[in-house]
Amino acid sequence: MAEKQRTELKREVGMGGVITNVLSISIGSGIFLLPALVYGILGHASILAYIFCGFIFMCLGLCFGELGSRVPDTGGLYVYINRAFGPMAGFIANILYWMGVGVLACGALMNALADIAGSYFPIFKETGMRVAFFAAITAFSCFLNFKGIKDSMVFIKILTWTKVLSLMALVSIALTQIDFANISWEGFPEFGKVGEASILLIFAFLGGELAIANGGEMKDPTRTGPMGFIIGIVMVILGFCTIHLAAQGVLGDLMLTNQEAPLAELAKVIFGETGFLLVLILSFIAVWSTLSSIITLLPRILYAGAKDGLLHPVLSKVHPSHGTPYVAILFLGVLEFAFAASGSFRYLLVLVTGASLVIYFGAVLAYLKFRWKNKSVVPNYFRVPFGNSIGIITLIALAWVFFQLSNNELLAIGIFILLLAVIYILRTQIKKRSNQPIIN
Repeated sequence: MAEKQRTELKREVGMGGVITNVLSISIGSGIFLLPALVYGILGHASILAYIFCGFIFMCLGLCFGELGSRVPDTGGLYVYINRAFGPMAGFIANILYWMGVGVLACGALMNALADIAGSYFPIFKETGMRVAFFAAITAFSCFLNFKGIKDSMVFIKILTWTKVLSLMALVSIALTQIDFANISWEGFPEFGKVGEASILLIFAFLGGELAIANGGEMKDPTRTGPMGFIIGIVMVILGFCTIHLAAQGVLGDLMLTNQEAPLAELAKVIFGETGFLLVLILSFIAVWSTLSSIITLLPRILYAGAKDGLLHPVLSKVHPSHGTPYVAILFLGVLEFAFAASGSFRYLLVLVTGASLVIYFGAVLAYLKFRWKNKSVVPNYFRVPFGNSIGIITLIALAWVFFQLSNNELLAIGIFILLLAVIYILRTQIKKRSNQPIIN
């Protein structure tokens, strides 16, 4: 029993935890800004972009749901790519995931929290105070994560459902004041405009798949992961559509003059000047919720890579009593704080979107490979109806989105992947010469 405690994570996450993490990560600061930006491109027909993006992510949700049921291990999209395409693809996906997406996103989110606080308390604009704030946020999150996934999830649930219920309360009131002239339009807009708005909007959906990264801590991973993730994605899509319709229906063209804070303007119309403060608090909670989920789930990807022998084995150590990957938690906590405090993440943020899309592309390819070879770790897994067609449609949609990125973004992601491939090859050669096993 003692040996088991040293090597395995505790299974304490239920379906509610998976749904909460999807909502926590996906409904972040973007929703407070995007309605006005999308409206600026598509005008009254803005809802079409939400429907298009919702369709793409529903397809992704189905693919990832089946993958989570087929391979119910810790590591999420990384582990699916590793199982399907081998250690080199796994090594690239692992580092691309936790470094090229997770650590940089955490740096940006911590600074966003300080910026929100600074808009009301100017002291948070001072460098010393910001660094102390980043240290406190990181230490608190790592402490909860170190104690156990159960403790972290209690805090994340409080933040997430405060955010979700508050947004729904604002939207519910707004829906009673809609001017239907603001949400009606004649004719179909140019497809290029729909594409432009969709490229902007699709990035708001990124990240929810982290909710299935802790498969080894789910009570029933073959059911909990896929069903919780799909339910969460559906709730996010419906939530985004409803929020936008409420904001557009009440504000109409006022959104064009309030592009930096459309939901704050919506709250001001409904509640007066108090509304601004309410939305400020709500946006702080929204960002903190997203940050907490990422900090909690990201070490599981690092842990999985180390357990598979792709990273240093010390990162796979599990605390004997808490059952958490404590070394991975501490390592990433230090890295996240360093990037946030130094501002270095700003120079690498160009990687985040491209890295996410590359990982998505690899995971969908893994999904199709598992299907065509009928390969599964478990016998009774969730299987998507018309799954091959859905996988191919998703690949086409992801490829289209990927090549809408700027040349700088494409170059940055290409260089980063090439660098990781070179590191892997050199590492493999060194291990061969020293007669060490390449993977566990």
